[in-house]
Amino acid sequence: MSNLIIDLKILWDYQRHLSELMHVKFTMIQRYYRFIVGLLKTLGAYKHRIEVYFSVTKKFVGGVSKLTIADIGCGSGIFSRYLSEGNFVVALDINRKPLEMIKGDVAVVCADAHNMPFKPESFDIVLSLSLMEHLENPVAHVEDLRKIVKRGGWLVLQLPNLQYFFEPHSKIPLLFLLPKKFQRLFFRKLEYSYVNMDLTIKGVLNLLLERGFTLRKMKKIYHVKCMRLIPWAPSYMFLLQRTG
Repeated sequence: MSNLIIDLKILWDYQRHLSELMHVKFTMIQRYYRFIVGLLKTLGAYKHRIEVYFSVTKKFVGGVSKLTIADIGCGSGIFSRYLSEGNFVVALDINRKPLEMIKGDVAVVCADAHNMPFKPESFDIVLSLSLMEHLENPVAHVEDLRKIVKRGGWLVLQLPNLQYFFEPHSKIPLLFLLPKKFQRLFFRKLEYSYVNMDLTIKGVLNLLLERGFTLRKMKKIYHVKCMRLIPWAPSYMFLLQRTG
């Protein structure tokens, strides 16, 4: 009996020390994350990224009018408001709070991007920016995109490169090489609700091509200029046309 008690105490002490060690490690990761994010803000990387998204979107679909446009996963609706002049724009997000921030001539819809409440071929242009990696079932989203985009219509798609040297959300080097349970744990500690690390740019493009989309344009997105020294970008934007 005494040996059992001793064994249980050893096990308890081990688990306690392991928990304390993991807490220290995760605290260091959180500090690292805040440092990198702060540095990127100081360098103007986030502001530059939004400006590039705007610039590329404008090149892809700028100057259009009298069209029906959907901004899926719209957040606070900065792209919805930009495209609303002269067009009918619908902004969709699963969270109601950011939708309440959207002002102006934009229709707002609180719904799931896996199952969007729109009739077939409702939109001339659909935006899916910084969204697909947060979906548990990208295939369902792609199926819905094919349904709601008119034949001959356009999809503006932005995807992060989750297999980049530094994972774009957590900033953790080579995160894609770690076991799934550690990936999920890191995201949870950094307060990311969900990032689908199985998502690949090639995989998403194949899904779209198989479902009647044709790739028309591609743009590499770099957050800071020094990243251009590497042939792979942390983010990509695509213009696809529904031809099938």
